[in-house]
Amino acid sequence: MQPLVSIIIPTFNSSKHIKATLNSVLSQTYSNWECILVDDGSEDLTETISVNYQEKDNRFKLNKRPEDLPKGPSSARNYGVSHAKGDYLIFLDADDLLATTCLENRVARFKQNQNCDFLVFQMERFLNEPDFSKKEIDIVSNPNEILRLFVNLHCVWQTTAPIYKKNFFLKTNGFNESMNVFEDYELAIKSMVKSNKFSVFQSIDYYYRNDLNYKEKYISTEVKTRMVKCFTELLLSLVTVMQHNEESAFINKDIKDYFVQSYKTFFRFTILENSRAFQEDNKKIVHLLAAHAFLDSKTAFKFFLADRVLLPFASIKGSGVSRIIKKLYN
Repeated sequence: MQPLVSIIIPTFNSSKHIKATLNSVLSQTYSNWECILVDDGSEDLTETISVNYQEKDNRFKLNKRPEDLPKGPSSARNYGVSHAKGDYLIFLDADDLLATTCLENRVARFKQNQNCDFLVFQMERFLNEPDFSKKEIDIVSNPNEILRLFVNLHCVWQTTAPIYKKNFFLKTNGFNESMNVFEDYELAIKSMVKSNKFSVFQSIDYYYRNDLNYKEKYISTEVKTRMVKCFTELLLSLVTVMQHNEESAFINKDIKDYFVQSYKTFFRFTILENSRAFQEDNKKIVHLLAAHAFLDSKTAFKFFLADRVLLPFASIKGSGVSRIIKKLYN
């Protein structure tokens, strides 16, 4: 019997594109799937459209996020997992598309790689219509390099890229519901560290819809505030990951070094530019880095000097304090 694949889709006011997304699921050449939709409080026609698809095909299953659970896609995805009956899990956003052979290809690859806990495939970005002619892209496949990139906040793969064995995914504790930024990075890091083996393939089998306002979203103070809070949550998660990491393939010292470099970059481009707003957050981050031995004595001195002495004056124009701090963080 073919293994069952659970496709989990969080929805929130997704009526503009969700039909195309669900049609891409319906068009799969592989038939043994269930699609678990978890609505996160939509106020448009998302629920009505989802009900129509559920009535059309009982493999679609509509759920609503319970009110006692946090709002957000991470919570909705985890709730979807709690209802999933599949052997394998895929997470799909409500505006993205699967290639028609996506599930067939992924299940076939798992049959050839039964010793893997999860497999990763590639995406192609699009605005209006996907370019179906592109079949493969160049990839990073070295696990340590992938880990370094994720810890440094470079997204090697998006949420839909992996297909997980369900029993392995449960060991990761799923998506961090306290994070609404960097949650996919956090899950990727946990998955790599906890996995005995995973494989990355060049083949493109899903399509990520670009938001026209993508860049603008990340320059607002509200979004930057969320980013700083979630960066702190990512640090706390890495501490937990390292406390439970006994696999020799991933050395905790490397994780610490990668994250310190990530913090330096994040500080220069996000915190320093908004030093008044994020001064207390930065104090917490530097304290945590020192408390959990991420810093050698020289680096700790530089960070504390910048944070406690210089940062309060960084916003004074013409003072040159920002330039001094940037040199300390190089």
